[in-house]
Amino acid sequence: MRSNGGPVIRADIYVRISQDLTGEEQGVARQEESCRQLAADLGMEVRHVWTDNDLSATKKNVVRPDFEAMLASKPEAIICWHTDRLIRVTKDLEKVIELGVNVHAVMAGHLDLSTPAGRAVARTVTAWATYEGEQKAERQKLANQQAAQQGRPYTAGIRPFGYGDDHMTLIADEAAAIVEGAQMILAGESLTAVARKWDEAKLQSPRSKVTGAKGWTLRGVKKVLTSPRYAGMSTYYGEVIGEAQWPPILDPEVHYSVLAILNSPERFSGGKRTGRTPGTLLAGIGGCGYDGCTDTVNGRGYRGVPVYGCKDTHTRTPRSIADDRASKATLARLMFPDFLGQILETQNAQEGQSGAQLQSQAKELRERLDGLAMAYAEGAISLSQMTAGSQAIQKKLETIESELVSTAGIPPLDPVKGVAGLIEGWPTLPLPTRRAWVDFCCIVTLNPAKGRHLTSMSVDDHITIEWRDVSD
Repeated sequence: MRSNGGPVIRADIYVRISQDLTGEEQGVARQEESCRQLAADLGMEVRHVWTDNDLSATKKNVVRPDFEAMLASKPEAIICWHTDRLIRVTKDLEKVIELGVNVHAVMAGHLDLSTPAGRAVARTVTAWATYEGEQKAERQKLANQQAAQQGRPYTAGIRPFGYGDDHMTLIADEAAAIVEGAQMILAGESLTAVARKWDEAKLQSPRSKVTGAKGWTLRGVKKVLTSPRYAGMSTYYGEVIGEAQWPPILDPEVHYSVLAILNSPERFSGGKRTGRTPGTLLAGIGGCGYDGCTDTVNGRGYRGVPVYGCKDTHTRTPRSIADDRASKATLARLMFPDFLGQILETQNAQEGQSGAQLQSQAKELRERLDGLAMAYAEGAISLSQMTAGSQAIQKKLETIESELVSTAGIPPLDPVKGVAGLIEGWPTLPLPTRRAWVDFCCIVTLNPAKGRHLTSMSVDDHITIEWRDVSD
């Protein structure tokens, strides 16, 4: 019983930390211990302990599962280590206020949310916490940018594969694996082969030790082999802005050659990976239109007719109809006046000075290629001179163009023929390139027959096309 003779209050404990790099939950355990001591001092019983470990309370679109579950359980009182562990933004405070319960904090005292005065104090405290959080984020962003410009590593996150916890010291076996993986790609081997090699050597991704993932994914291998950091380059938000202070693992020539290979049009699938190279235009791209189905479709046969269908066969759309409509919609989008202009404008704004410099260098190299051909035609240089010069320039041009493609986020586009060439040569373009452009321009949905015979359905009955927003 409490000292005033009333019933014992059963309080809920809420603990949270934003970042748990080790995954051992030591931070939340220490908070819980202090909160239990406070509960005992206040004469309260602990009903339940709610834990959101390694979760921010200020990032947008981040849901704290135990926080929401605690609110839904209607606690009699809440105990936390500090109020900023419980609430950091106003919208969360209002959720707690709706409960009308007392909040006790080990380090920040008592908030009585059952009275107007208490709620006013809580709102003021939360407003200042939000302000400080935003100020801290801006200071941290500036500090990170300055560190990147000076070539210093960002050490707050998980260490990169190949480097130690200081993000500077080489780990010999991991560095050797990166070099070997790059050489495998240059020799024509696949990302799958590299992933298998690293798994067989029992080299684990540092991130997998936290997430619990087993083995290397193709995305993970590619991210390592194409990251500028391994060529000794410092980046900020994906843009190279200086020379790094840490030792490089790959020579720049090797890095750019691997980058060119892994981002070449021949490897561009344009859709979700299905475990094999897609053999149809809309496999892994077109979505099933059946209510509640979230699968993409794949090519298959139905009574001798090539069709698309999801794994549960909600739809059997003839491939000829779907491919023709998707191709026409893509070409129409490409010809629409606002489309590529807005893309290039957005791309230039994102790439900034670095992208403009790459474009300028690529233009200069193409002019040099034209100059060599003209010089040979006029007899100023020999065929061997033109061939050797062209090969050297072309190699450098391919490197620059691969870097532009990898940063622009748009599918392969011939820099000489441009959009006109893309439209004119559409039927003969490689399938991966056509798939890439369809997925880039359109959202394709293949609709179920709903009891109708396929031959009685119009094209619009079979397939729905939405143009993607340029800003996406």
